[in-house]
Amino acid sequence: MEGVIDAHCRDLLTREAGFDWTVTEFVRVVDARLPPRVFYKHCPELLNNHHPELQPATPTGIPVHLQLLGSDPDALAANAHQALRLGAISLDLNFGCPAKLVNRHDGGASMLRDPERLYRAVDAVQSAVGDHIPVTAKIRLGFSDRRLALACAQAAEAGGAAQLVVHARTRDEGYRPPAHWEWIGRIRTRLSIPVVANGDIWSLEDYWKARTLSGCRDVMLGRGALADPWLAPRIRHWQRTGHRLAPTTWSQRASLLSAYAAMQRNTLPDKVVVSLLKQWLNHMRARNPEAAQRFQALRRITDLNTFLGGLNQPAPPAIAVGQP
Repeated sequence: MEGVIDAHCRDLLTREAGFDWTVTEFVRVVDARLPPRVFYKHCPELLNNHHPELQPATPTGIPVHLQLLGSDPDALAANAHQALRLGAISLDLNFGCPAKLVNRHDGGASMLRDPERLYRAVDAVQSAVGDHIPVTAKIRLGFSDRRLALACAQAAEAGGAAQLVVHARTRDEGYRPPAHWEWIGRIRTRLSIPVVANGDIWSLEDYWKARTLSGCRDVMLGRGALADPWLAPRIRHWQRTGHRLAPTTWSQRASLLSAYAAMQRNTLPDKVVVSLLKQWLNHMRARNPEAAQRFQALRRITDLNTFLGGLNQPAPPAIAVGQP
């Protein structure tokens, strides 16, 4: 999700009821305490915290939790204290990122090879912030296999994590289907803290299946929320009414992408905004035929106005194979 889930994206995705809280992209912690500007870059919602009674949140009031990624307990503790001083309301520790570059530098899912190291990282952060704010964690079902899945989950709990998100695959499985939601259930029954199911939740049916197989009350949406920005409202509407919302139209998608571009171009060069739009459209295309068609037509466009025009123009007629 790096490079896509920023404050503007959080704003747009939470304008309709659906999400209960959001998480920032990770702040990469290596060996030193980072300056405030790094935290503000990843979580500009902290800048709204001018008064003690206010908390970092999207414009519609959905809380924003700050995520850290690292392996050195002392550096994590120093940055946890910095985040607390800047107004963070919760710290999430990322032990699930499967990116090769991150893992080569001893971050993300690489920590799943040693539950004791994971414990020390969580314990250091929890000790740094004490009872002031909660510490949560996100893991996968292991690095190369699932043999240490439960041990890593228990290490996070023992270190002081108040909640655990579990992505239902190992690091080596990446994002390849299927997601093993039943394995999250095995972990959930052995922990006393809340466990949240994550991975391959693309639809209302996936949401229900993930909850059923894991036994979890809550789920976390990542790529699914980018593929269908109305997935969380769709789930919430079904929870409240028992009825389904109509499928998300291309017009809705194009309007959201256009709004995202308008927000981003205030501070970023047009070519960078086009790149961000392509990233988001790429998430949409695997689950939506028209998004796939638009992506194919626009993937070589670098001019922002031309790209936006392509998003909003009527779709070309479909071509069917048949007899003339």
